[in-house]
Amino acid sequence: MARGWAAGMVPGTLMLALASPASPARANDSAATLDTGGLVLVRDGEIELASEDLRIAIDRIDVDYVFRNRSTAPRTLRLAFPLPPIDGAEFSFSALSLPVRGSANFVGFTVKADGKVIEPALEERAFLGAQEVTERLRRHGLPLNPLRREELETALKRLSPADLDALHKAGLLSEPSPDAGAQWRGEAKFHWEQTFPADAELRISHSYAPVAGNWFLAPKEAAARDFRARYCLDEAGLAGIRRLAGAKPEGYTRAFEVPYIVTTARNWAGRIGRFTLTVDKGRADALVSFCRQGVRKTGPTTFVWEARDYVPDSDLRVLLVSNDPAFFGDR
Repeated sequence: MARGWAAGMVPGTLMLALASPASPARANDSAATLDTGGLVLVRDGEIELASEDLRIAIDRIDVDYVFRNRSTAPRTLRLAFPLPPIDGAEFSFSALSLPVRGSANFVGFTVKADGKVIEPALEERAFLGAQEVTERLRRHGLPLNPLRREELETALKRLSPADLDALHKAGLLSEPSPDAGAQWRGEAKFHWEQTFPADAELRISHSYAPVAGNWFLAPKEAAARDFRARYCLDEAGLAGIRRLAGAKPEGYTRAFEVPYIVTTARNWAGRIGRFTLTVDKGRADALVSFCRQGVRKTGPTTFVWEARDYVPDSDLRVLLVSNDPAFFGDR
């Protein structure tokens, strides 16, 4: 993959999913990110994506689309924004936390069409493997999202020992007690019907907070071949990691990954006419790296990559590295 850093930009490194086979070893308090992307619809041959402006920062992702209906009649389609699935068996006892706690909308998703706010419907479901367990969890007052930990703990304390034992035997709880971890997988998506006017453009904008984790990163881990390939990290980028880690007595720095699924745009007719990616690393002394060729530095913290007639061929993994704890907030 091509290098994603440019002159005047100190490259960095990052890494994301806990389950990824390419993930280097991390300290116990590290947390995973969850992949999220843009809007999804059934494939339609008349709706083209004229432009997409994607802005990625450590705490927010904003996307502005311009769609064009090429047909001579209005077309009404159902659009969806899938939230990343939450696997309780993987994350119940991890350090992963959700950006918006205690809410089904755990990424703070908002959407507008031509400047008007849309109130999409939210569909939540829960699964144990391929088996849907939504109604069983609801009967017991359990949250479908297994990372709504306070709500889960309160609900489990209300259950009888017999109910806890039955849920444990069914594989839904890690143990038959109120302290059990959820073992089901929560899935959710926002959706709404959208009318695209005949032979005209429609602007849709949406915004959300990425579900991301951070971890301690040592130069040895950053130098691993799979890690460097994941973020197109070169020798200059690795030198930046060494410099940050060397400034700390413990010999490591902090890393953070922001993911974005670009390839869902293939559902639109043809290519994306104009695609603009803006990455804001937040601090001038932070490091950033991602795999795109021809990145331009446009400000102290911002980098831009542009493409015309773009067919998304790979998703984004943006790596951010900093020694400043405040950079990572409460994550």
